[in-house]
Amino acid sequence: MFAKLGTKIALQRAGLGNVKIPSFSNPESSSSSSKDPNATGEGFTNPFANVQWPPKAFSSWQAPPAPPTNVREPPQIGDRAQSNIKLKFPTIDARPCVVVFLRYCGCPFTEKLFLALRAMGNRNPSVRFIAVSHCTQAATDDWVKKLGGAWNVDVIVDPNRELYALWGLGVSNWGHLLNPRNGYNQILLGKNQGVWGQQVGEGGSRWQTGGAFAIDERGIVKWGKPMASVDEDIRLDEAVRALGFGDTRTGVF
Repeated sequence: MFAKLGTKIALQRAGLGNVKIPSFSNPESSSSSSKDPNATGEGFTNPFANVQWPPKAFSSWQAPPAPPTNVREPPQIGDRAQSNIKLKFPTIDARPCVVVFLRYCGCPFTEKLFLALRAMGNRNPSVRFIAVSHCTQAATDDWVKKLGGAWNVDVIVDPNRELYALWGLGVSNWGHLLNPRNGYNQILLGKNQGVWGQQVGEGGSRWQTGGAFAIDERGIVKWGKPMASVDEDIRLDEAVRALGFGDTRTGVF
């Protein structure tokens, strides 16, 4: 009850007081909701689907348009990595890769993850590190610039979320996005690490699920999965270790 009340207060402060928060229900008894085009997964319906939005202020809360291809099942360890003209496996230089699909530019948890990815890339030149963004090219470039540059991370922009769909990363549900724990951990992240996030990049959707994967030089998935929650702590040291590299310190230099 208190968690729901806290979420209502947070929505009112964001100017979204007219949004009705759905009740939790048993996913097994909500099979009919999966046929709803506005459903966001496992018994939850996007409460923002029919909200009338100002031109820019809250556009990131809207359910994004469907990607050009159906969202596939996420790859399992041992599977051959999905290949696309934007992201080919095996890579041309035959290096193993760590690929991170960003939730959106501006998310504080995404910022923390990108900084860790960049630091890991500095320590492991034998591994290629890739970040995929679904914000616009301009918004992605601006966000990366504010963080001090990409360094040894290759940034791929995927505004129609075709790559996300190829790797099994679709739209999240209400519980994934608006869990009160996310707000609490966001405050801790800001106070403890100075990472508060930024304005949501143009084209970014808060509903997009992120994920991280490690792919070896043969193009085989060795580690990774979609993010289980907005605030999940992605262990990039485990990704590097799965590729056979032991220098997993996350310092900048």
